[in-house]
Amino acid sequence: MSRVFLVSLNTCSHPFEVYPLGLAIIAESCRRLGHDVRQHDYLAAGKDQARLIAEAKNYQPDVIGISLRNLDDNVDGFNQTGNAAKFAWIGEVIRQLKGAAAAPVVLGGSAFSLMPEVILDLTGADFGIVGEGDRAFTRLVAVLRDGGPADRIINGSQPYLQGCDIGAGLYDPSLVRYYCQQSDMVGIQTKRGCPFRCVYCTYPFLEGSSFRYRDEDDVIDELARLKRDHHCSNFFFTDSVFNDPAGRYRQLLEAIVVKELGIRWTAYFTPYGLTRDDVDLCKRAGLFAVELGTDASSDTTLAGLNKAFLWNDVVKANDNVVHAQIPCAHSVVFGGPDETLQTLQEGIENCRRLHDCVVFGFGGIRIYPASPLRKRALDEGIVSEHAALIEPAYYFSPSIDPAEMNDMICRAWNKERRLLFPPAKAEMMSQAAKRMFNMKGLIWDKIGLLK
Repeated sequence: MSRVFLVSLNTCSHPFEVYPLGLAIIAESCRRLGHDVRQHDYLAAGKDQARLIAEAKNYQPDVIGISLRNLDDNVDGFNQTGNAAKFAWIGEVIRQLKGAAAAPVVLGGSAFSLMPEVILDLTGADFGIVGEGDRAFTRLVAVLRDGGPADRIINGSQPYLQGCDIGAGLYDPSLVRYYCQQSDMVGIQTKRGCPFRCVYCTYPFLEGSSFRYRDEDDVIDELARLKRDHHCSNFFFTDSVFNDPAGRYRQLLEAIVVKELGIRWTAYFTPYGLTRDDVDLCKRAGLFAVELGTDASSDTTLAGLNKAFLWNDVVKANDNVVHAQIPCAHSVVFGGPDETLQTLQEGIENCRRLHDCVVFGFGGIRIYPASPLRKRALDEGIVSEHAALIEPAYYFSPSIDPAEMNDMICRAWNKERRLLFPPAKAEMMSQAAKRMFNMKGLIWDKIGLLK
């Protein structure tokens, strides 16, 4: 068997630190096959590069796997940050790891999967896995152990297209302690994929275009084990959408209630079909906050994003969540497809009329190669055919001026404490709350923004 060193190089801690769940799932896949596995989280290790290299040198792995979670440091169209320095740093880390351990380096994770060829070339890694790595990584480890040839870039999603085989994670006790201390939550997955066709989204590319569900008993067992063995009671369900339209999520919730797990959790929800009864069931199962993927603020711009609901559905969903006395947040992007000055004004007012909730506003939409939005951006001359998009490129509707739009939103929302725009305003309030009140995790559900 092989010694496998798995590294999360995520450095992002906003809006809160996120447990490296993908790394844990890969680690468990390796452990089940008898490999010796060690996990290293750069964030949890204090962003100490020397410590990372020293651990690799001491461990002397046969294979090094590196997970890249975020392509960009933020998604703020008005405060864009470049990626050249970051990928130069990743390349330097890889060179030092190879010098310390003389082992092949395999890249994976959502960021890598979006632009594999470019990132592999930029960083000097040996191999890369696009999409899901549960099986693909262990197969590659076996090939490398036996000295056989391997493709430089491997499509890891293909084995899952006909079914579901989502395993549990190997949760490292030290990492669980760190993330419980920092963000008060640990991630867990109940399904993969997404059948929706939102124009900006890469989930269908990364995980498949249909929901693939884990067995409810497996999820319950994992929750119970994390609570028993790691004293963790707060969770983030990391599914692209928790409340799937088919309603399979209700079976899991009912099982949580019956088993009396005594957990608290949050997740991403779609406003589509979120009834009062659904919210009440979620609350009985431990839901403590809701993040709605609202994404646009008028019927016109919702249609421009190819969303499956109307603004009235958003209002109803918000009402149902607020009625259950659960904190609710919306993420809304301005300036997307079909945005005009008229829809902008309508959207600004629509958000102001949402009651007892927080709205996070964003300007412009990051364009990814695998998203349908890239085709529209090409047609409208916003990006070129040959643009690699490794550097952030944002879509703004040709019918608006971004600076004018920014000014309109800022003036309208300036005195609204629960309407947060630009994104830097949310970051500022989050950091202030952490300093003043020693808060962690979801800040917006705790500091009186809903008053």
